[in-house]
Amino acid sequence: MIRWIFFAIIFFNSCASLVHAAIDWPSTKQIVVDTITFKGLRKVEPQALLEKMTSAPNRPITPQSLSTDIKNIYNMGYFQEVEAFYDDNAGGKKTLLMKIKEKPLIRKVRFEGNDAEGEDELKKVVKSKEFTIVDIKLVKSDAQAIQKFYEDKGYFLADVSYEIKDAGNESNEVIFKIMENGQVKVKAVTFLGNKELPDDDLKKFMMTKEDSIMGAVGSAGTFREFNFQADVERLGYYYRTKGFLQANIFNPLVTVSDDKRWIFITIQVEEGPKFSVNSIEFQGDLIFTDAELREKLQLIEGQTYNEETLRQDILMLTEKYQDEGYAFANVLRTLEPVEGENKVNIKYSFEKGKKAYFGKVSVKGNSKTRDKVIRRELKIYEGMLYSGTKLRESKENVNRLGFFDKDSVIFNTVSPKGKDDVLDLEISVKERQTGQITLGAGYSSATRGFLQASIRQNNFRGLGQDLNFSLNLGSQQQTYSLGFTEPYFLDTRWLLGGMVYRTVSQFIRSFDYERTGFELRVGHPVYDYTRFFTTYSFKDTQLQNVRNPTIDRNVESGIGSSVEFSLVTDKRNNSFEPSSGYWTSGGLEYVGLGGDFRWLKSEIEARYFKKLFADLVMRTRVRHQRLYKYGVTFPRTEKFAMGGPRNMRGFGNEGIGPRERRVDNDGFAGFFNTGGLESVLGTLELENPLVEEAGLKWVAFYDVGNVYKESYRNSETSPHLRSNYGLGMRWFSPIGILRFELGFPIAKKQDEAASQFFFDIGQNF
Repeated sequence: MIRWIFFAIIFFNSCASLVHAAIDWPSTKQIVVDTITFKGLRKVEPQALLEKMTSAPNRPITPQSLSTDIKNIYNMGYFQEVEAFYDDNAGGKKTLLMKIKEKPLIRKVRFEGNDAEGEDELKKVVKSKEFTIVDIKLVKSDAQAIQKFYEDKGYFLADVSYEIKDAGNESNEVIFKIMENGQVKVKAVTFLGNKELPDDDLKKFMMTKEDSIMGAVGSAGTFREFNFQADVERLGYYYRTKGFLQANIFNPLVTVSDDKRWIFITIQVEEGPKFSVNSIEFQGDLIFTDAELREKLQLIEGQTYNEETLRQDILMLTEKYQDEGYAFANVLRTLEPVEGENKVNIKYSFEKGKKAYFGKVSVKGNSKTRDKVIRRELKIYEGMLYSGTKLRESKENVNRLGFFDKDSVIFNTVSPKGKDDVLDLEISVKERQTGQITLGAGYSSATRGFLQASIRQNNFRGLGQDLNFSLNLGSQQQTYSLGFTEPYFLDTRWLLGGMVYRTVSQFIRSFDYERTGFELRVGHPVYDYTRFFTTYSFKDTQLQNVRNPTIDRNVESGIGSSVEFSLVTDKRNNSFEPSSGYWTSGGLEYVGLGGDFRWLKSEIEARYFKKLFADLVMRTRVRHQRLYKYGVTFPRTEKFAMGGPRNMRGFGNEGIGPRERRVDNDGFAGFFNTGGLESVLGTLELENPLVEEAGLKWVAFYDVGNVYKESYRNSETSPHLRSNYGLGMRWFSPIGILRFELGFPIAKKQDEAASQFFFDIGQNF
């Protein structure tokens, strides 16, 4: 029996205030209880509540202390009601009874009306999860987050509300009700007042784009408030890169069409005069001569002022000081327009600070990649005098590995407490999927159908090792290969690798052949980013089913044993998805270390990558190959031919090369590609994101090249080059780069197909 209620407080779900019941409090103003019990707890353990209370058995309890306890319990967020009772007739013990009513659990989170956006994507946005306590504040916040999610997608008229329904058994169902109302697209962007810079140039520099035919599958035309506000700043910066120091971008006028489907943007521009550089002056803490500071400046007197070039010069000058150990060097610039002239004086002011040294180097975020794989790419070490150039190059080297997500490699320097002349380096990375299981298929009049597959792990065991197995199963060729490369053998700078392979081919019309062989490769750096390689190769080739009557099977079958020397330079910013830098290779192979054949092969190749603007990347590739024979015959299997998904994409496999019309051994007349001793190839590609968040890109390409029987100098086709153009899509998927490309030959011959479609895996560069 409860003799009296000494204190009662009820907290409600939507109320933060306390409700006091009538209190018949003893004259002592405090009591002592023997035990504290809880009633109504089902999901929360009593100990969790006791840890929030100051009240305890055998300790004086006052109304004030109990009020604080109830408030602390309620603020845990798990309860709708909290009441406190005193009972001195419970088995002879004085008891403090805490009566609790728990908030219900979320049984299910549902979305209604989300026709354009998937439920999985929306669940990533909300923080209310199934089997957690219902929190009204969190549900309201989730509704706002969904609203923001839709606005970022261009659904500015979307409306999001929520409903909490009783699902029985003290559980609720949280339902987010969405009215999408369709995307609002940018119909037109209009500029007023721009005389020097045309509309098209300004539009290219903006992230906000007008709706286009690509808007159905990409983000073109989508209006995002954050991007648009940034565009105003970007346009001002773009004008300053063209010399318009006093350009003014007024607040844009944004209007919505009557049917709420289109946005029209008008941007007023006041360009002002174009400025050139009048003079450059250095002042402050100068440790270099005037000539040394000017040596690598890109923006010099007489040139049109360019804000971006100025920024690069400031970075260069800062790095120049940092290379002397001045880690905290600061370079300030002051612009002083020349009165009455469209010229500007630039003053660089230097604050060198104090010298610093590298302290502890730590790596985080690499759950798979070993620390040493990252550390061996660094050009800095603990205790070394600070160097800005070596720090930058170290970051570039880690990025170049290709093991980490784009823009995820972060180098952060922090001074440890009490050591302002030491900078600890924290390297943060986010690993990407380096293993690839790839498939490729294609069809052409030359090869018919074929299927390619490979398994590759270029960060095997997290040690940066490259392990790969590939096969090609086609109606005309089957290839199997297994390769392994250790880039730092026994933790030295020596590279060691090898490959074994077997090929069964009906690809060449003149004959079928089987080839089994292996390669061993050793490499070592000769200077930064350049390695020298020596490769030994052994291959046994046996011809079968010879159809070309001019080929002698016994002469062209045999063993080739060779050694190749090559020099490779790799300055790409990323080996997996390069967007800047270059790659070059030059090699000379001699066949004749025993075996049945003797010849010499030379090959030179160069690739160049450059980001033109925004995310549009230009890629170029040129290659020259030449065979020199020693003796009367030369194996057809070693001669060059082109066409297919890896070079001339407007032609079928082996569609390019010298041909001869013969009557085969079965009595049928036709053309045989006899192969050539020299080949040239050039490729130009433009690649740009189509749906960036999905890793989907479009590509336009142009290929040019040919294969010559002896040499382009005395070839019947000299100096004629074949060419093609085409379009394609690439998906940077979890299993590799999927390539879908359609090529069209230029100046097509009568017996050539009008187009070639290829599906393949991997980069063409």
